[in-house]
Amino acid sequence: MIKRLKICLILLVCMFLTTGCWDEREINDRAIILGWGFDQNEEGDYIGSAQIVVPGEVGERSSGQGKGYIVETATGKSLLDVTQNLQRKLSREVFLSHQKVIVIGERLARNGISNILDVYSREPELPIRTNFFVLKNGEAFDFLEVPYKMEDMPSTAALKMFQSTAGPESTTFKDFLEGASSEGISPTVPILEIINSKKEKEKDTETFRLGGRAIFNQDLELVGFLSYRESVDRLWIINKLNTHKLTTNLLGEEGNVGIMGMNFKSKIQPIIQNDQVEFHITLSGTGVVRENNTALDLKQPKNLQIIERTFNKNLQDHMISTITKVQKEYKTDILGFGQSIHKKYPRKWKIWKKDWSKKFSDADITVKVDINIERTGVTGSPLHLKESEIQK
Repeated sequence: MIKRLKICLILLVCMFLTTGCWDEREINDRAIILGWGFDQNEEGDYIGSAQIVVPGEVGERSSGQGKGYIVETATGKSLLDVTQNLQRKLSREVFLSHQKVIVIGERLARNGISNILDVYSREPELPIRTNFFVLKNGEAFDFLEVPYKMEDMPSTAALKMFQSTAGPESTTFKDFLEGASSEGISPTVPILEIINSKKEKEKDTETFRLGGRAIFNQDLELVGFLSYRESVDRLWIINKLNTHKLTTNLLGEEGNVGIMGMNFKSKIQPIIQNDQVEFHITLSGTGVVRENNTALDLKQPKNLQIIERTFNKNLQDHMISTITKVQKEYKTDILGFGQSIHKKYPRKWKIWKKDWSKKFSDADITVKVDINIERTGVTGSPLHLKESEIQK
């Protein structure tokens, strides 16, 4: 009995000594920001646009009660200044810990984004795993105002688009910081583009889509863009491409063939001779035929070899075109060639790394592509063709 009384007394004392959450704030007192947009005006000031959740209207679009969010903007000399000025326009406290997406306007991206990265590396409330995009040919504010019919929040739609198409590659601030601080490779960021869903260029027909990649130099300034197809080439070279659908027209034949490419591999071999660097790139993969719009009977080995040769030749030509664009036009190594030098020739890298963009742009690069088609499906030729039309 005495033992039980002692336990009850201890518990009672603990109840009085234990404090609650002294800084607890009700969710109704917070302005939850899911999407941030940053731009820069001609005077060099930052413009911040916040996509803020309206709790009572999220999920109620079908009943016509609202769109689930509002967009507010503020201007400032720094991002901290922008946040403070934004708070002056809101009745609820700005809450940043739930933000999913940050979009950078093209003007700001070309002027450099180092200040944005500095804020996110210092402020504990700002999630460093926030996803990061560049809006091509526009301002971030415009993107945040574009509705998206399949999602309550446009910023959420952008994130889901990327997750469904980019494979294993991530696009968070954390990944960008790691890329920016790595030697031998420059960072890239996925692109968003505002488009019109109808021929009439009206505001209510606007939507957006995922584009290619924005290329940043070591000073974290936007220098150019890759198309979506070129960004797939980049993924293959840096060994981050899992699967991808590929289509090609056949040489000397009418029609095209589509395959599901898999097991993509890349090998970069650097060679230094007389202080000149060469790179030999070997790309491999397997494929399964998913579409045959030719008269070829793909059950015939010779016809399958025609398809493999055509894919290898066309993919090689396209890869060389992408590499040349990055190497000669942008002079920025986003392909990790410098990393291969750093790994194989560490002493040489110490000498070259300060002027790597020049060495990279002058390097000789060769590409070999080897796609092996493993399966052709249950039919050899299109079933709608007559026997006399099939090329055996």
